[in-house]
Amino acid sequence: MKRQRLTRSDNRERIDEREGIFVPGTRFFDNDFLYRWLEANLQGDVNISLLFHKYPGWFKSYDHQGALAKISLSHDFGVPKDKRNLDNDRDWKNDTHDYKREHLEHIHDLSCHLPTNYDELKKRHFGDHSRDGFVRETRTRLLIGFAGTGTVFENSLSLHPFYGFPVIPGSSIKGLVRSYCRDTGVDPGEILNIFGNESENANEEAVEGQVVFMDAWPEEGGGRGLLELDVMTPHYSKYYGGNILPSDSDNPIPIVFLAVPPCVKFRFCLLPARRCRDASLVGKTEGYLVSALQDYGIGAKTGSSYGYFKKVKGIG
Repeated sequence: MKRQRLTRSDNRERIDEREGIFVPGTRFFDNDFLYRWLEANLQGDVNISLLFHKYPGWFKSYDHQGALAKISLSHDFGVPKDKRNLDNDRDWKNDTHDYKREHLEHIHDLSCHLPTNYDELKKRHFGDHSRDGFVRETRTRLLIGFAGTGTVFENSLSLHPFYGFPVIPGSSIKGLVRSYCRDTGVDPGEILNIFGNESENANEEAVEGQVVFMDAWPEEGGGRGLLELDVMTPHYSKYYGGNILPSDSDNPIPIVFLAVPPCVKFRFCLLPARRCRDASLVGKTEGYLVSALQDYGIGAKTGSSYGYFKKVKGIG
């Protein structure tokens, strides 16, 4: 039986509007149209977060009746070894097209360009404290929100929901500092003043923390982008799935994902809460945060050297 490699155009002919995606300025369209639109708008302001989490490329497989049977993020296309003889199966080989990697490469390209009004956005976020706090840069790759929800992929990343650059949520920073304080023997009374507590019963009064932890934003854009591709290769996926015992005969499956690369600068800012009575408390907490970023790391896979920060050369 003669084989034929289906192109994206061939697949697009069988798409109906109910399966399409909408981007401003176009009709409903498939991922072919999406990538064509992206290639024309890589210099523009695109919602990277929405694109990353919700709109990957895909391959559509159809059954013999023409109904949609499967959507996958990769597909093996038949490629002829010798164009002179296409009727023999031995004259064909499989060429895997990885739609996921292609999608993440588009996200990386888009991350090379911060919003045109980024300085104004940063001032709006930090308010009158846009120059307060301190700046640290990533010493290793950073994974924030790696196991997050709301994405079609196995792994996620914490991106600003509107502008798409990586952010470190204040809740993550607060949790890191709390763990550091407990592990290093900081006075429990001081911990209570910094973080407060929640009442566990009706007889206990909740206490509000006296320090506000703001989201950390990139200090500036990077020429090579604020994101890059990384890969991990589970060797015993069937064992992790609970099916069989681990074996050296298992087939390793590489998983491509996005990470914040080393040497990306972030601005961290802590502020006194309205009820803060100790002016030195914010400074102490900043000291704990600096040490925690350097020694503990933040985010996922810190045991594999992800998430560690260092001082910026020329900045204290």
